[in-house]
Amino acid sequence: MYKPISLFIAIRYLWNTHLPKFKKIITILSIIAIAISTASFIIIMSMINGSEESFKKNVLSFIPHLIITNKNQYIKKSELPKNILKLHNIEKISDFISKEIIVQSENDIAMAEIIGMDNTNFFNMKNYGIKNILDVLKTGSYNIIIGEQLAKKLNVYIGDKLKLILLSNKKNFFSGQIFDQRIFKIISIFSTKSEVDYYQILMNKKDSLNFLNYSKNYVTGWRVWLKDPLSLNIKEIKKKIDKLVVLDWKIQKGELFKAIKIEQYIMLFLFFLILLVSILNIFITLTVHTIEKKNAIAILKTQGLLNWKIMLVFVMFGSGTAIIGNILGTIISVALIIQNDILKFLINIFFNETDIPIIIQPYQVFMINILSTLFTIFLTLYPSWNAVRLKPSRILSND
Repeated sequence: MYKPISLFIAIRYLWNTHLPKFKKIITILSIIAIAISTASFIIIMSMINGSEESFKKNVLSFIPHLIITNKNQYIKKSELPKNILKLHNIEKISDFISKEIIVQSENDIAMAEIIGMDNTNFFNMKNYGIKNILDVLKTGSYNIIIGEQLAKKLNVYIGDKLKLILLSNKKNFFSGQIFDQRIFKIISIFSTKSEVDYYQILMNKKDSLNFLNYSKNYVTGWRVWLKDPLSLNIKEIKKKIDKLVVLDWKIQKGELFKAIKIEQYIMLFLFFLILLVSILNIFITLTVHTIEKKNAIAILKTQGLLNWKIMLVFVMFGSGTAIIGNILGTIISVALIIQNDILKFLINIFFNETDIPIIIQPYQVFMINILSTLFTIFLTLYPSWNAVRLKPSRILSND
């Protein structure tokens, strides 16, 4: 006798040479449907991982994840809240000089943001792709480095001069608010392929202090970078800081990130519906199969096969389709992700000029396969229970 008997019968029901062609086609279609939905799930999750990584690289690497300051954005260095250093998610913290200003060239005018650079900015200096920034931005030289897109808007090049205009807090009795202005020379142009190219201007930190009329021991505030900015807990941080103002990256970029996430999860939900329909198809097929096999079930029961073993036959039969489909879908998705030229070609059919990074996480692949299989097993329990409730005497009395 074949052992285990439940597995042997389940395999015979799932596939054998004597099965009608129609049942073979149904089984193959069920496996293909599960494979497609599993592969789609894994690819979409990998694209979500890639978009989050791209968001952190192209957006969050150029802006601080947290800004700690006061209402005037003018604070003593000694007022740094020491409690913030105890948080586990903190990667780097440094004081900074930053201010929105008006920048004017011979051809145009625009709004921009100056960033004071010194050794404390080494953490994000490499993002700009310019070697020896501090050597270029020497103290007292009043040189600046501007973004590529801002340079195009102002129609300026390396060596040109720009007028930077600051709205001062000083008051003039006759004219109201007055403007502080100074001429700066463009010494280089950076290109990060991100939105900071449109508005950021880098200058030496001491030059920025002089331009903004800041005292030596005063700064705009502190910039904080987190190990994982997407898991930011702003409430926990605000508990550590009572009197100061805390601004997080979500204030500036939160809506953009939400829009990206909503689009991705809508796609994920649609592919989940495909997976659900595929599993329900297995449920219907199994229900019909138990009705067709009622005579065989009755004979097995009269031969002494226990109820739980009969249930196990149909659970294995139903879940076998899901397991085969999951394995096939996983192989297809991993192959497409590794050989991503094919995948990018397929994506670009629907989305023009899209370069989406794809990052596969093994634990996500494992969870998708496990949850899909467990859900299939759960749905097979009802038709399996119906199968063991059949009374052999009633069924066989008609034969």
